[in-house]
Amino acid sequence: MKKIYVILIILIFGVSFWYYHRQAGSIVKIDMPPAHDFLDFSTSTVGTDTASNTATSVVPLVNLDFPAPEPSQTEVKDVLTEKKSINLDVPFTSQAPTANWAEPFQNACEEASVLMVDYYFSNKDFPSQPETENILVNLVQWQIENWGGHNNLPVAKVAEFARLNFSLRAEVVSDLTADKIRNYLDKGLPVIVPADGQELDNPNFRNGGPEYHMLVIKGYVDDKFITDDPGTRKGHDFVYTENNLMSSIHDWDTIQNKASGPSVGLILRRK
Repeated sequence: MKKIYVILIILIFGVSFWYYHRQAGSIVKIDMPPAHDFLDFSTSTVGTDTASNTATSVVPLVNLDFPAPEPSQTEVKDVLTEKKSINLDVPFTSQAPTANWAEPFQNACEEASVLMVDYYFSNKDFPSQPETENILVNLVQWQIENWGGHNNLPVAKVAEFARLNFSLRAEVVSDLTADKIRNYLDKGLPVIVPADGQELDNPNFRNGGPEYHMLVIKGYVDDKFITDDPGTRKGHDFVYTENNLMSSIHDWDTIQNKASGPSVGLILRRK
């Protein structure tokens, strides 16, 4: 009998050791670059319009009725030869600020992502967790009253939501690549991306991750991307590898009702 207990203890210890190292091994570690807030980029008119210099903004953003300009390959290469890292000081909130993961917070990643970028442009911190939760509830309620429900939103719909609720201008970036993301980040612009959450390598997700997810890319170090991922309370400065993140980015397909759409991103900017 004593032998059985010893074997059971060894098995439990072995499984626990394996599980801990498996989980820890999937968390990417980097030396985090210093964070730059929006004011560090404001002299170049990134993120706002001014009466005197609207046309010379670093990254011109337009309404979705018109095709949006994208960085040229020359611009991308020039940026990458100059910089190997950047980290934008995007304030973080989980989509469930008080750790209440019941609806509507279970599916509030779109609202939380837009809210974080809006607070970045406003250069302000989030209020208390209950207050932040109330803000998210109001944003969800707006969708219910105006769009008939709280549903998974493709990026184009998130852009419309941001314009209507935050007076933000929006650009949907098609054919999103890692180089395009870095180019926007270097100019002080966070990138919101949709993803198949079950493809994302994040051990903090429950049940294998959400079938559809949205998060904010706020920086990079070489081939690693720094994010504010609202899908977990540990999502601030969460790091994904370029390969894993880029392969996970898929827009919501309203026909197939799953995250199987193209690789796109969303750039927001204050009016």
